[in-house]
Amino acid sequence: MNHPNKELLDEVNRANSWFAARKTKCLWAQEVTDDQSVSTLEGELIAKAGDYLCRGESGDTWPQKAKTLFSKYEATEEHDNAGWIKFSPKPEAAGVLAVQIKHAFQVIASWGELTGQPDDYLVKNEADKNVEYPEDVWIVNRAIFEGTYEVTASRD
Repeated sequence: MNHPNKELLDEVNRANSWFAARKTKCLWAQEVTDDQSVSTLEGELIAKAGDYLCRGESGDTWPQKAKTLFSKYEATEEHDNAGWIKFSPKPEAAGVLAVQIKHAFQVIASWGELTGQPDDYLVKNEADKNVEYPEDVWIVNRAIFEGTYEVTASRD
């Protein structure tokens, strides 16, 4: 198999350490009107027109496809003066599976190459629970993960 994240996923899958979690904190987002480079905690990514630029509680930013944002979050009536809209997590939205990685690591996500620091989290969609090599994996900084997600169950 020639999956770009095979080595890291093999390491994680052998350890059988995925656990279920759910995002519990709100975020702010605004639609991107022109393609732009976005500096994220995990590296430079491109946000395409029609995507949303999201901002978390700690001020971290990342691009996200509109379909993904609206499947997991609901826009509130709250807006700020700069055009950001507050979104709250949908209680019925699917969660994620995550694992803490004890060393620096990189992944190729569907939107670009990301770099994680020791103790950051590798995350995949809950729908990929039984998928050894999911197409969509990403990194969440340790402090952000621990401040915005709640653990819902251990992996069985």
